[in-house]
Amino acid sequence: MQRLKIIKLVPLLLLAVFAAGCAKKNEQQAENGAAQKTLIRYATSAGNLPISFGIKKGYFAEQGLDVKIVTITGGVEAVTAAAAGEADLGGMGSPVLVGAVAGVPITIVGAPPAKGQHFVLISRPQYTSFAELKGKPVSPGAPGQGTIQAFNVIAKAKGFKPSDFQYVNAGTSANALAALQAGKVEAIITSEMVGVKAELEGFGKILERAVDYFGHYQHSFIFATNSFIKEKPEAVRGFLTAYRKTVEYLKAHPDEAITFAVKELQQDEVTYRKVNEKEIPTWDTSGRIDFAGTEHAIKILKDLGDIDPNSKVTAQQIVDEQFLPK
Repeated sequence: MQRLKIIKLVPLLLLAVFAAGCAKKNEQQAENGAAQKTLIRYATSAGNLPISFGIKKGYFAEQGLDVKIVTITGGVEAVTAAAAGEADLGGMGSPVLVGAVAGVPITIVGAPPAKGQHFVLISRPQYTSFAELKGKPVSPGAPGQGTIQAFNVIAKAKGFKPSDFQYVNAGTSANALAALQAGKVEAIITSEMVGVKAELEGFGKILERAVDYFGHYQHSFIFATNSFIKEKPEAVRGFLTAYRKTVEYLKAHPDEAITFAVKELQQDEVTYRKVNEKEIPTWDTSGRIDFAGTEHAIKILKDLGDIDPNSKVTAQQIVDEQFLPK
């Protein structure tokens, strides 16, 4: 009887061993599949909609990519992260252009769907003109950042110099907004989103828009480090393919885009909807560079002293569009 029980147990034990072996094999295959994905460390600010949405939807994974966000506060930090080997790709504003022209080993490979100059100057409610800010504490941002460049362009157009203001670096957009709300500064320059929030809550007003002063100007770019391009060109191509698929989907489904931003990126719904119901339908999903706008940006940055005025580097020399999907 005992022997019969053992005989009956043997098939069950074998089945258990086989099942365990299959499970282990499946785990190994899953691990191997994950290991086969190419890691891309992407430098961008918190709340980047296309990147976050593309990761969540699996569009980058479809291209065999594992995209990890390297959160930075501005373009200077994005270029620094790339130069330090802490990021492989990134997307930011004019500091990317400054870095590429200056010889940082990065190449511009594409453009986000909103390429232009979107910074706004927000003052406390009592101000009615830019001239009234003369001699007052303002927070245009850190040296080298696109915000301070935008402030200086507006100031120059109005006939003022940086020395005509008390420059205060209040830090990130959130900190600068808090400084404005507390009355520590009289104006800040930041994103349209923050400007709308300040107006809705009644403690600030949009006094100027940088786009009105920059003319034909491309502000934002997607870059890759030269070493990553050399070692993994197909990963760059796959990234841009997935990125285009993402922005095309978001443009076609703006309500879903806004809902995702509110739920997943903790954006304020009223503010985000007010800005992006107008913004998303205007997106350019091609990813292509506006070369005329980029050349004009280089000229403006030379005038500001952020790019060496004697530099002969052109947009064509720092851009490579071969990785964009056809």
